[in-house]
Amino acid sequence: MRLLLIFTLAFFGGYLFTESWATEPKPVSDIDALLKKIQHNTQAVGQATKQAHEVSEKLVEEKVAEKEHLKEAVAVAESKVEQMAVVNEMYAAKMISVGLDTTVVAIDYKGEIYDAFLNYVEEGGTEDFEYFRLYLWQPK
Repeated sequence: MRLLLIFTLAFFGGYLFTESWATEPKPVSDIDALLKKIQHNTQAVGQATKQAHEVSEKLVEEKVAEKEHLKEAVAVAESKVEQMAVVNEMYAAKMISVGLDTTVVAIDYKGEIYDAFLNYVEEGGTEDFEYFRLYLWQPK
């Protein structure tokens, strides 16, 4: 009997406190819902913008490092070219001292074939003179 009485009092107490004291949620208006969506979207856009800035900064750092690497490679290549020029001058001096002529002879083209080649180049031809002379030109 006591157990039944305790159970009944607990049941009515729980019923009274949950039903009578419960507060109903405020009705949500459409404007509040839209404002929450806008706030959520703004936060998402802010995070995306932050990530985009981080990625772009990382890309800029990579490009700067690549540019520095290319500058170093160009400096190395220029030093190699300078060394090759010194070696070339040394060999030219040796060849001259031995009696070999190292000057470049300028070839002066004249004649009907060369005039035809110049016309060919003006019309958009891309082959060199020797190829034109041997394979393309046909005497009239």
